[in-house]
Amino acid sequence: MRQSFLTTAAVAAVFFASGAWTPQQGWVAAGLSAVQLVPLLWARRAPAAVLVAVTLATAGHLLLDQPRNTMYVPVLLALYSTPQRWLAAAATLTVGAAVFPAKGPIDGTVLAVTICAVAWLLGAERRRALAERAERAARRLHDTLAQTTAVMLVQAETLRAVGDLTDADRERLDTLLAAGRGALTLVRRTLDDLRDDAERAPDLAEVLARLRTAGLVLDRDPVLPELPRPVRELAERFVAEVAVNALRHNGPGVRLRLDVEAGDPVRITARNPIKGTPRPGGGYGLAGLAEQAGGALTYGPRDGEWVVSVALPATATRSRTGSRAA
Repeated sequence: MRQSFLTTAAVAAVFFASGAWTPQQGWVAAGLSAVQLVPLLWARRAPAAVLVAVTLATAGHLLLDQPRNTMYVPVLLALYSTPQRWLAAAATLTVGAAVFPAKGPIDGTVLAVTICAVAWLLGAERRRALAERAERAARRLHDTLAQTTAVMLVQAETLRAVGDLTDADRERLDTLLAAGRGALTLVRRTLDDLRDDAERAPDLAEVLARLRTAGLVLDRDPVLPELPRPVRELAERFVAEVAVNALRHNGPGVRLRLDVEAGDPVRITARNPIKGTPRPGGGYGLAGLAEQAGGALTYGPRDGEWVVSVALPATATRSRTGSRAA
């Protein structure tokens, strides 16, 4: 709220110093000026409502008095904070129409529409950049914390099943397992709130070695062909994801087979026997991989096995907004 207050105060100072409102304009203009400025305090919390109020007050002020360019400043700030494209377009056209009678088509409407459009585009670019950072952080978190926690849970479940434990020891393990599963849930819930510029692909050899220690049976590591860096990173994330899922859902001793078909596209297929009843649909990690792979990912039961396959064009690049993986 403090930042909103400082921003609004700065806009008000420019607004009044430029003569956008003076005492000679009367109380109606004073009221319109107040509606232009005061709602900006809540621009982040209620951007749509603030834009509507500020736009209507700005249009009224432009029609009431001889327009000054600084009269646009409050509506520009409201546009910057508003994600809705249609609402921004309506506000821009309203301001452009209101200034037309006094300043004409070029100095009035075209100028107003142009600066309003630029303000909204700047805000949209900032929101896109923040979303990209959140997605990159989500992928990094999934490739580290979620996978490591899954291995810990598998080890604890194995100890509970085969270990010579007292009832008290089993209760402690149950508490540990519940806490671990809760931690995975919390990870998934907090991914979109994270901010992190760093983006690193998982160390695939390290991930597979850790999973083998936890009980995954993998005859050989997959041999990936030479690929551009973005494609190779996505291929490595796919292998790590299906390996973690196979161990998590089937327990130690599960055998995973990975087949890689070089070409364009590169096709990677993972198969493992199904233990119990498979869950319908895919996890958050698979959903993110499918989004980043352009939808060229399939998964499901087939002849007693769980089969996951992805096709990656050899020249693929990252999606504009990344993927959500956890």
